[in-house]
Amino acid sequence: MIVALLLGSGVLLGLAALVVDVGNLYVERAQLQGGADAAAVRVAQRCAVAPDGCASVPADDLAEAYAGRNANDGVAAADVCGPRVGLGDCPAPTGSLTDCVRPAPATGPYVEVHTGTRQRDGTTVLPPVFAQAVLDEFDGVRVSTCARTAWGAPAAATVLPLAFSACDWNRYGRTPDGVERSFPVYDETASTTCAPGGGTGGGPGGFRWLTDAATGCRLAVTVGRDYPVDTGDRTPTGCRNTDLDDLARAGRPILVPVFGAVSGSGGNAEYTVSGVAAFVVTGWRLPGAGIETGPACAGTATSCVSGYFTRTIVPGGGVIGGPDLGARIVTPVG
Repeated sequence: MIVALLLGSGVLLGLAALVVDVGNLYVERAQLQGGADAAAVRVAQRCAVAPDGCASVPADDLAEAYAGRNANDGVAAADVCGPRVGLGDCPAPTGSLTDCVRPAPATGPYVEVHTGTRQRDGTTVLPPVFAQAVLDEFDGVRVSTCARTAWGAPAAATVLPLAFSACDWNRYGRTPDGVERSFPVYDETASTTCAPGGGTGGGPGGFRWLTDAATGCRLAVTVGRDYPVDTGDRTPTGCRNTDLDDLARAGRPILVPVFGAVSGSGGNAEYTVSGVAAFVVTGWRLPGAGIETGPACAGTATSCVSGYFTRTIVPGGGVIGGPDLGARIVTPVG
């Protein structure tokens, strides 16, 4: 009797409409948000390395391709905007679910990707399954989402704890040419006046290992902070020889700290990280660590690292806002 009454009043039908159609909206939104996230990262990567490819039409096409891959039916609408030449202005926040979850950065380049419902027939409304049976004039809704990704030089990042003198970056990092060079252990008694962004790098260079590396030979650093160093060519705890061999074989860029000042000496020395650069390791000659691969050291040095600075995006994320030493990171910001 109760069931018949509910059926007769349309309550069960209304509940079915609510459960099924609202569920479809959640699924649609999840797919669109995933597509917006992926598209924003990919477009930001393109803009970071090729500004000419950041124009609105190529960016929109790239965003739609990534958004569509995340949709069950393979189709989604996507628009790209941002404070970049060739991109349109982003819409003002509306206080609704269509906004990015955080405010836009006050400075620095970023892109927003706004995704929305699109059917294979070109319509932009998600049709109801049951709701139209209850509400005759309800034809469906358009679901929209937003994702924002920024890029720039890192102010904080997880790096290989291999710190290079700013003198070396001034000499070789301003116009990276991919030529392999040898970097000896840094001599603390030498001049420490080099600084990224200024001077010609006429002072001596070299490297030192920062201590307290985590497993996998990585260390979180922040520009402007001081870090203790290991003496000589001994690798820090957390850096296995196999980790270093893998880096030399891979030939891919990694983030490394650049130091511009030294305080103390020997086991009490601390190096000030003045920036983060992108570096490709090609070989090691570290007798104190028992690892000797790659080319011989230059001159009379017996311990050295071989490789070259480069300009590129390095995966891993971090905090944007450091000096431009060639490394770029891409990170979601809304």
